[in-house]
Amino acid sequence: MKRRILLIPAALVAVFLDCFVFPQFTENGVRPLFVPAVALAAVASTKVQDGIPVAFFGGLLTDLFCNPYIGLSAAAYLLAVSVLYGFVRKNRPKLPLLFLFALVAFLAAETLIFVFTLIAGARFPIGTRLLRATLPSLILESLAVLPLAALFRTKEKGALTRR
Repeated sequence: MKRRILLIPAALVAVFLDCFVFPQFTENGVRPLFVPAVALAAVASTKVQDGIPVAFFGGLLTDLFCNPYIGLSAAAYLLAVSVLYGFVRKNRPKLPLLFLFALVAFLAAETLIFVFTLIAGARFPIGTRLLRATLPSLILESLAVLPLAALFRTKEKGALTRR
């Protein structure tokens, strides 16, 4: 229970980093997002009930502070939580496999954001953005899930444990 309380300040710190700190240091568009990383770590290490509020409210706060489309990040982060939960609901993976599952979940969220922004009329070079910004960001986000999952790990029934 004590470690689950860490999710609230971790989500708030992640929103602060995503909106105010990392945009100042982005280079070539590589900008990892830590709100969904915290949400996915909560799903992987505690329960899906812990990841859903982090994804939803963290996504809404992110949208309020730094995105033009209110609710898009929350929807994308909830999609990522759902995808990861689909992978880990019956069998909790070891940490290297968790990286691959998180990568797929982040890819689903990024695809949702990409399709919505294209429908909304945004124009950008797809190949350049994909190779130079999106893929490195997805890898960094997936790597961030591993230490966060270890931080939030509990001994509750259904939690991610080492085998």
